[in-house]
Amino acid sequence: MNIETEIIEMALSFIESKEMRECFRNTLLAGNEPDRACSYCCDFIVGSRAGIDEKLSALRKLPPHKETVDLINVAESALAERENATGDIFLVTLHYPYEESKNGVDVSFEREPYHTFEKVLNLIGKETSRECAHREETIEQCIERIWYEVEKFIPDENSDLKNKITWTLNAKGEILFFELGDDFQKHYNHINEAETDGDWRAWLDWESSNDWTYPPVPFDFGDIITIDMRPYYKDFHGIIVRIGDNHDCCSVACVYADEDGFLYCSTLKHNMHKVLSKVSPLYRTERFDGELPENAKMLKTISEAIKKIPSTDKVREDGVVWRDHELAKQFDEFLYSDDYKKKDGYFGCSWEEFKEKFSEVFM
Repeated sequence: MNIETEIIEMALSFIESKEMRECFRNTLLAGNEPDRACSYCCDFIVGSRAGIDEKLSALRKLPPHKETVDLINVAESALAERENATGDIFLVTLHYPYEESKNGVDVSFEREPYHTFEKVLNLIGKETSRECAHREETIEQCIERIWYEVEKFIPDENSDLKNKITWTLNAKGEILFFELGDDFQKHYNHINEAETDGDWRAWLDWESSNDWTYPPVPFDFGDIITIDMRPYYKDFHGIIVRIGDNHDCCSVACVYADEDGFLYCSTLKHNMHKVLSKVSPLYRTERFDGELPENAKMLKTISEAIKKIPSTDKVREDGVVWRDHELAKQFDEFLYSDDYKKKDGYFGCSWEEFKEKFSEVFM
């Protein structure tokens, strides 16, 4: 199943990072993996910050394929759930980025109930206008900082309420993502005879055969990158310490610092700063060579230490293509080790402790 260049370019346009876009363009246009190309195109579209209507329009342009058909069908069902019946309740929650919420930012409401989706959108419009006025922001700036979660509950046979679907909306009221409730996820899986996940981004089957020999990241060990998963967290910086082939969700990992200068290591695709972002940070990642903020200046020193040692050739482990680097691997393993956890639990490893652990490297 070949995909026309025009269609590939359309899917690539959903990738916000120029470097990542060029990387995948070079790989996909080679035409060696047409089935994988369709999978990647789906992921570019679904993991983006575009609205669901724009995503659906793009998915319909892809060649007919089980992935595209499943995605289109469930997305259309998710949009249809905006209609309400007697007894349905929509609960709306306004969310701020994690770093603002944990510092005591006031939330104007939590789980505000409404009986129609139209009233939900009216509330979102009013709250976004209030937020923009309070911060003297444009709506585009507001989109980078807040989002809404809308849960739909329907009455069951006992007149109790159960969650049917949850949507993620941006500050404009555009639906970006959705997640089916457990009961309805099982129902949909039964209809489609497939074990899938209610979260739209997790519908892709990454357990299929994988013959890629090119790691789909245009970075090397020790590169400092900008990590952007707004609105879930402000953009920040990290260092590449693990490189896989994108088949595994943990294949790319970074060392990074929090606002207090404590060091962490986590996978780029999920769980950065312990925040699960539905927006794919992988496709928004850019190489960074500017002046680091005060809390992250040690990243330059760590980067320089890694860059002094060349990486090894690609190795295949459990069907996954990995690259290796002696020092980067040591940093990675230490920050995941019991030693690290015993020091400060979930609060990170200080730069002083890190230097002490690797004193020979940072002499």
